Amino acid sequence: MKKTSIMKKTSTLKKSLAVALSVATISMASVSASQAATSMSEIAAASQSKVSLEQALTLANKAVKGDIISVDFDQEDRAENSHYDIKMIANNNEQEVRVNANTGKVTKDETERLDKEDLAEYNTMKQAKVSLSQAIKNANKTLKGTVLEAEFDMDFGKPVYKIEIGKGNQVHKVVVDSMTGKITSSQVDNDD
Repeated sequence: MKKTSIMKKTSTLKKSLAVALSVATISMASVSASQAATSMSEIAAASQSKVSLEQALTLANKAVKGDIISVDFDQEDRAENSHYDIKMIANNNEQEVRVNANTGKVTKDETERLDKEDLAEYNTMKQAKVSLSQAIKNANKTLKGTVLEAEFDMDFGKPVYKIEIGKGNQVHKVVVDSMTGKITSSQVDNDD
């Protein structure tokens, strides 16, 4: 009798484990599908915008004289509210600028004084031989997609630009050496 009871408990445990694994698998699949749909809709929204990322950078630089350190396409619920968030450095301050992706209207957001760490990173960026705009062009030469995001960063102690480019239904992460302009890494982003 004990053996039958143990077998029933083991069988119940196996069924419970199987149900839990099935639920987890379905949950992960739906999250992946949701993330892929978000990437596809963001790529579509960015590629259909009247203002390109490059044009947004020019408009932002006219409004605020400074060095652009990052740009990010941000899709809102409705396409007409999509915009580019651009961070610039001027007079040791970080200025956030928003450019409407359909009208080109520039809005200045908050300004923040650089701390020591940010100032050190900014000084490293100033020594780069390749600008953010050049890095974007280099990264997009072969992909010929829609640039969604670009930023200066330190990658394992090395100054680089990280650029995300949407093409088809995939987002490609491209890393460009800020001293040579050469692509050091290019891969499909499975995180978004």
